[in-house]
Amino acid sequence: MPDIPDTPPPQWGVPQGSPPPSQPPGWVPPQGYPPQGPPYGHYQQQPVYAVAPPGNGIGIAGGVCGIVAVVLCWIPFVDYVSIVLGALAIIFGALGIRHANTHGGGGKGMAITGVVTGIVALVISILFLAIVYAAVTSVQGGVFGN
Repeated sequence: MPDIPDTPPPQWGVPQGSPPPSQPPGWVPPQGYPPQGPPYGHYQQQPVYAVAPPGNGIGIAGGVCGIVAVVLCWIPFVDYVSIVLGALAIIFGALGIRHANTHGGGGKGMAITGVVTGIVALVISILFLAIVYAAVTSVQGGVFGN
């Protein structure tokens, strides 16, 4: 029976006499060399990535419609567009609030803005149209009534 040596066989790709791939504890790399990674089998914590919260596009649409409706509700002939935008802002805002409550994420503030500004735009538009209608009918009754 042949005599078996106590040394392990040479590893592929590693020349004889070179240090093993993992350094012994307390080993410090020489100056000028980058630090080596952890030895094989050592747990390395994975990097943490920030995850963006889910969006709420319908709530943002409600907020934008409401803001535009409030801006347009003061213009006499564009007032009708403000009524439509105010109604859309209320609908989209309510759907956006429901979406934010069920799915979480951002956009709930914009959805609330849509509901509030939609209501304000509807009220101002209807009052403004009623005042303009009353003024026009009173002028027509006075001029053409005689």
